[in-house]
Amino acid sequence: MLLGQILRQRYKIVRLLGSGSFGVTYLAEDLDLPDHPLCVVKNLKQMQNPEDLQLARVLFDREAKVLYSLGNECSQIPRLFAHFEENGEFYLVQKFIDGHDLSGEIFPAKRLNEAEVTQLLQEILEVLTFVHNKNIIHRDIKPQNLMRRKTDGKIVLIDFGAVKQISALVVNAQGQTNVSVIVGTYGYMPSEQLNGYPKLSSDVYAVGMLGIYALTGIRPQELPKNSETLEVIWRNRASVSPRLADVLDKMVCHNFNKRYQTASEALQALRPSSLPSPSPLPVPPLPTPTRRELKLYQKVLIGTGVGVGVLIGVGLLFMSFWRQPTPDLEKPVADSKQPTPDSQKTVADSKQPTPDSPQTTPDSPQATYDVQLVCPETPIPPLPSTPDRKIGSAKVYGFPKNSPLTGKGIIIFPDRKFGGYSRYDGELKNGVYSGCGNLVRGNGERYVGQFDKNSFQGTGKFTFKNGCQYIGEFKNNQFDGQGTWISKDGLRYSGIWQRGKLQGSNKVLSCQ
Repeated sequence: MLLGQILRQRYKIVRLLGSGSFGVTYLAEDLDLPDHPLCVVKNLKQMQNPEDLQLARVLFDREAKVLYSLGNECSQIPRLFAHFEENGEFYLVQKFIDGHDLSGEIFPAKRLNEAEVTQLLQEILEVLTFVHNKNIIHRDIKPQNLMRRKTDGKIVLIDFGAVKQISALVVNAQGQTNVSVIVGTYGYMPSEQLNGYPKLSSDVYAVGMLGIYALTGIRPQELPKNSETLEVIWRNRASVSPRLADVLDKMVCHNFNKRYQTASEALQALRPSSLPSPSPLPVPPLPTPTRRELKLYQKVLIGTGVGVGVLIGVGLLFMSFWRQPTPDLEKPVADSKQPTPDSQKTVADSKQPTPDSPQTTPDSPQATYDVQLVCPETPIPPLPSTPDRKIGSAKVYGFPKNSPLTGKGIIIFPDRKFGGYSRYDGELKNGVYSGCGNLVRGNGERYVGQFDKNSFQGTGKFTFKNGCQYIGEFKNNQFDGQGTWISKDGLRYSGIWQRGKLQGSNKVLSCQ
């Protein structure tokens, strides 16, 4: 045990997190950084044979490069801070994930409903898709290796099986070192992985078994199998629609050639368009600033798993342009008492030239672009006493049972990412947001404006939870076209936006 020891004169071991046949995992403090932040140190099993040690060193360096690349490119995979060898033992130092693993959400006798399982499968498959796109097999998907991060509720994928291979080097009778070690957990491993030949679809099998576990409350290793086909027998243990059951059966098919071959294929099968009836309706992501000052070249990409599988990446950029008097934040920009091209005031009276003035170029701090909103901002009406129907965990008002979700209505659904419940009031077409709508997140953020195919498209007004607003044109969920950013203290920053970027400025905007 390494408790209390300091590795590499930097990482002080605080306590044991877990141990197994492949090594030991510790919680540690990084003494080189201010406030000594926590990190995770993995001590791989010590090599006994010198030849094993040399091969392990090669594999260790190779796998460390893979983990380093994955963690740097995906926020849902822990970053690798260091990897080193000390006294013949190998160590990995990774970012500490503050949260809980999914064994706290999925355990024997507990059954999740279909909507919850669908959402969970999508969350896992989304991050696994990134891994599979790199042609990397995780090899040990199970609840204990899936963390739900406390800060944002997202799934973080940990403990890649490739690293365990290094600690399991064995030498056969002919003196050859075997690196095709079986890594995984019984019940989640398909037959080809048990035989030492894992594939990308082996990970899909594991995710499918996890989904069946969540639906049935029965551990994968305890589920019976058909003696002739070797397929898992589980449908009689769960309340599930035939369509989702078919998707899960294909994910866990004994013949790997008949499975979804990648996480992306399985994720696509779970999309709303693949289901006969909609689950809780998809909700476009809401852009949230994450820093006090965001420079022009900094781009915050925000993507959320929405409803039953819509994932939209949003590029946003906020920057200062100039200061103007505080507008009436409850009115569209065009009505905010600011001068417009049709204003009767002179430039001298308003202290601002109009947009078609010779001085009003994108580089001019006097330029202004106001947009008339198409969709009116109306008070949110009270809910009827009872919903007309329920779709999964969503409540639907305004559409009688078995009627198509086309026209105007209200959708209320739990919002795992933003907390509480989100509410959409507005127009729908065949179950998707289309037309004018009012979307209020569980955290209080609100968008009022035009929608098309579940995305912000047209003109609208977005209000952040901290009071900042953007009023203007949207395209594919981004600020695009004429628009005005209004800080919480009423300062206005207007101009032409392209793909989330305000053109012609490199100044800094404070938005906290």
